[in-house]
Amino acid sequence: MDKRQKPPTWIPHQFLRSQHIRSNIWLFVFLTVLFLILTFFVVSDRSSEWDLYVSAVLQNQQSETTDAVMKGFSWLGNVRIAFFTICIASLFFMIAGKRKEALLMLSTVLTGAVSWVLKMLINRPRPGTDFVRVIEETRYQSFPSGHVLFYTVFFGLLSIVIYDSRNLDRTFKTACISLFALMLVFGAASRIYLGAHWLTDVLGGLIIGIQFLLVARPVYLYSGTAHQPPQNN
Repeated sequence: MDKRQKPPTWIPHQFLRSQHIRSNIWLFVFLTVLFLILTFFVVSDRSSEWDLYVSAVLQNQQSETTDAVMKGFSWLGNVRIAFFTICIASLFFMIAGKRKEALLMLSTVLTGAVSWVLKMLINRPRPGTDFVRVIEETRYQSFPSGHVLFYTVFFGLLSIVIYDSRNLDRTFKTACISLFALMLVFGAASRIYLGAHWLTDVLGGLIIGIQFLLVARPVYLYSGTAHQPPQNN
């Protein structure tokens, strides 16, 4: 009786991996174009109407309590605090024996360099007191928002690790990822409320952060775990 060989199980995995990477590349290209368009509007000062409107809406309800809450959401993105948080997260995974996850979280440090380079190249001034209420004085330039870039990457990487974990139940995953998403949303809103950034600065940081995640997730998922054809004994 003629026995047909079954196709090796590693072929579907390779196909899915290539499809995943291909879709990420196209999305990365799309976001690059979107960032360039946004940068054009920023440099040509064509975004001022949107920026002023959103800042006015967010700063409409002002109080000492709101100021304190928004400063709290923004606090984690301060350079020293962010670096300390990254180190703690990486150390936690390293102690837990998760070396790949530790290195993944440590890569968040790169967001500081990316943010600084883009700020210097685009050279957009911070919002001034002539237009908004400036609650938090900041250094360097405005576009893109380094806080939002850090929040997107840091909480995004944590979400990736948790989502792809096989040892956590769905309810816990959903709760954690929802919390991270809220931190990102309120962190971004706090930068506008505090008068540290415009809406377009926040969108710029978000776009670059998503691009970082599009590169980081395939590297995390497939590095050292490439599916190979089974060895014939």
